[in-house]
Amino acid sequence: MLKFFRRIRQRLLSENKFSQYLLYAIGEIILVVIGILIALQINNRNNFNEQRSLEKEYLVSLQSEFETNLHKIDASIQENKNRIASLDYLLTLFDKNVLDTVNSQLISQKFAPIVGSEISYVPATGVLNDIISSGKLNIILNKSLRQNLASFDSSLDFLNNQINGAEFTDKKLRTILYEKGSIRKFVLDIGFMDFEHESISEKLNNKLLFESIEFENYLLGYRLIANATNGPRFFGRIKTEIETILKEIEQELEK
Repeated sequence: MLKFFRRIRQRLLSENKFSQYLLYAIGEIILVVIGILIALQINNRNNFNEQRSLEKEYLVSLQSEFETNLHKIDASIQENKNRIASLDYLLTLFDKNVLDTVNSQLISQKFAPIVGSEISYVPATGVLNDIISSGKLNIILNKSLRQNLASFDSSLDFLNNQINGAEFTDKKLRTILYEKGSIRKFVLDIGFMDFEHESISEKLNNKLLFESIEFENYLLGYRLIANATNGPRFFGRIKTEIETILKEIEQELEK
């Protein structure tokens, strides 16, 4: 093909048909440019298709990860609701008239959601962190989804500050329980485990805890923190963000 065009150019030059040669040369340049543009367009299209394929893989992985996170936040919210209900009940026992009507087993059962676990939320972020750290977040075309994914980590940091505050109060409560109460009695009352030998702590009445103003203060403080954590600024905010991200991912996958 190149030899064919070269012959034409040589013939035009030999026949002194310079104007025709010039027009031919310009036409040849235009054809070359068109060919380059077509090649670039094909290459860009291939790159675009590859990126969209990679984007879909990321979206499917993110969908699975955030569905897991939604289940986890729902579990944390429910666990915290149980904790709040127990704290509300225990706070009524600082009224001696109420305290006298309950037995040791019921008190121990109400302490179980408090002593047995702490306020927490540990999401799965492996896929999201991998996408962000590799600089591939821009592959996701949906700007709103991209921004929501990028800001999710800062929302978790905000939540963790709240949880760290709850940990301080939780530790103070446990300290009072360890110093003035009987964990062994809690364990026996709820049937969590049996002990082969007796202990001096079994003679301790955990009702005595409700004569401590310090204990009441920390119970009340913990209750306020637990309630705030379940609210729209913390667990509620994370749940809303996850649901928004999942909705946007679903919309992108349906395109």
